[in-house]
Amino acid sequence: MKTDYKSYFKNVIVPVLVYGAFTGALVGTVVYFFKWVAEWLTEQSKEIYHFAQTHWYIALAVVAGVAVIALVQYFLQKWAPETAGGGIPRAEGVLRGLLTFRWLRTGIAVIVNSWLSFFAGLPLGSEGPSVLLGTAVGGGTSKLPLSHNSWDRYIMTGGACAGFAVATSAPVTGILFALEEAHKRFTPMIFLMAMSSVLFGVAASNLWTLALGEHSLPLFGVSLASFTMKDIWVPLILGVAVAGLAIGYNHLVFWIGRFYDTKLKRVPSWLRLIIVFVLTAVIGLLAFGDFDGTDALFGGSGLIVRLADSANFSWKIIFALLVIRFVMIAFSTGSGATGGVFIPMLSIGALLGALLGNAFVAMGMDGTLFATVVMLTMSAFMGAATRAPLTALVFMVECTWNFSNLFYVAITVFLSYFLCELFKVEPLYDVLLERMTDKQNHGKEPIIVKLTYTVQKGAFAVGKAVRDVLWPANTKVSEIVKGDVARMDDDGEKKLQVGDTLTVITQTYDENATRSELEEILGKQTA
Repeated sequence: MKTDYKSYFKNVIVPVLVYGAFTGALVGTVVYFFKWVAEWLTEQSKEIYHFAQTHWYIALAVVAGVAVIALVQYFLQKWAPETAGGGIPRAEGVLRGLLTFRWLRTGIAVIVNSWLSFFAGLPLGSEGPSVLLGTAVGGGTSKLPLSHNSWDRYIMTGGACAGFAVATSAPVTGILFALEEAHKRFTPMIFLMAMSSVLFGVAASNLWTLALGEHSLPLFGVSLASFTMKDIWVPLILGVAVAGLAIGYNHLVFWIGRFYDTKLKRVPSWLRLIIVFVLTAVIGLLAFGDFDGTDALFGGSGLIVRLADSANFSWKIIFALLVIRFVMIAFSTGSGATGGVFIPMLSIGALLGALLGNAFVAMGMDGTLFATVVMLTMSAFMGAATRAPLTALVFMVECTWNFSNLFYVAITVFLSYFLCELFKVEPLYDVLLERMTDKQNHGKEPIIVKLTYTVQKGAFAVGKAVRDVLWPANTKVSEIVKGDVARMDDDGEKKLQVGDTLTVITQTYDENATRSELEEILGKQTA
């Protein structure tokens, strides 16, 4: 046991802490400044749109300018196709071994392309690109000396989690991202790597915040009143409403994706981007009465905070913004524009919450609960659309620093999640990832291969449980032979030792690449 403990400490604990700390600190620094520039560009863009709303010649220049920005983004996407579309599903595909990417090229292009999207005003956020950027930084860190190739996806997982945590100021949600969303399973190694990277990433980000004289704040600094049991009807109604909107939103995104891939298959990518960018500019230039088109643009974090104050918008304006953002976010994502949909998704939920909040106040609900309804609906919509209920629960607490409504948040999240499951609606990120995977493997046919490997001395897998190993995508260890005893391993709890013979079943598009990856994990096989 003493020898096993030392081996575990040397081969698991130390690498996790060292790789996680270095990757997290680096990601925290890179994402902090990426986000800082993104926020500055967003503010400059808003000022330009507001000025152009009253100067027609500037408005024409804005439309022409965003068309040029769309073309620049197109050529950058030709150079780095990995930056097209949402950053989170792309990162998830890389972490699961389903997608390949070039870390340096992706990292550079996702920064520049995201800034272009934000400056043009697209209703996309910085959290998706931050996750992909963290994955790219992790990919670079894993190439440093002393790092074993089999650590690549663990280190990139840590980078992705740190990127999410820094972008959203939600460290615990960042850790949960690895377990509930990125890998959809819990293993000690993934958990430890995510925690190490997130802690050092958030620490680095906070140090930069202090160094520059700024203050650490929750993502949404909103004061929330607390529900009581007499208000139980509110989360029950919200759960049903959120489920309906999530089902509709996911179906719209899926339909638009198919529409782009079938009906608009012959339309070149550059023209798709120009159409979405120009349409975004046209909406941003609209201003009449109390309606300001810029409220329908950008990621939406500022809009969410303003929605929490019921005096800022009439129900007609809220409804108009809900319809516009509902459609434009889906079309922007489908076009392949670079940007995230996490915060934009939250803005859709917040708009629904504001709309229902006005109705509930008219029905007798205490007006002080309006902001709570907005935040609760926002979190539940994210949880229902992505099918990540635990992430939604924790995120609600972290983004508001309020614990008192957790029970009511759980009711809304559970009900909306249950109804989405009942209607068998696919999780948003899973469908977007499937679309990306299909594009990468277009024209290829997968094959199913049954292989036998023996764990070699000094191999990465020695001393690790089967579930702790990030195997090639679509790979299952069906049998482990220890000496003369063969055992099934459905739960993945069995630890691998030198001399164990594994029967591995894998579905792959490239058998040679899969064999090479397995040898990296199990050691070079002797004839």
